[in-house]
Amino acid sequence: MGSKAEQILQALTALLQAISGPTVLRNAALPTRIPPDGVIILRDGDPGEPEQSLGGVGGCYYQHSVEIEIIIQHGDADQRQSLFDDLLLAVAGELDADSTLGGLIYGMTYGRPAIQLEHEEGAAPLLGGVIELTLDYETASPIS
Repeated sequence: MGSKAEQILQALTALLQAISGPTVLRNAALPTRIPPDGVIILRDGDPGEPEQSLGGVGGCYYQHSVEIEIIIQHGDADQRQSLFDDLLLAVAGELDADSTLGGLIYGMTYGRPAIQLEHEEGAAPLLGGVIELTLDYETASPIS
């Protein structure tokens, strides 16, 4: 079954895998070849320090920061931008459709990513961005 954090990260991975087209990876290095439909990489991030209720009664509350990296590679600038925006909207649509990950979390917050364009000589440019996502949840103890 795994810890609550692992259950949440698995549910988030499954949610991203529901998007048609891109390759979805978790904690992976950037592939040497980007598939035509792009890549989404979930980075587990940092759960931070737990907050406990006064007197130590009750669970531990987390605001777990994770990152969703989106990468598109295409030679045509307009196509690249359009594909990136479509993928960004698809990710937001999935996150908004299940903002509690099936009841595993209280909710999530995120914003639009900063966009980066990278170009290697001899290859089509990469357009990417990282969505910083904060997941709010409770566990029975700091380790569970």
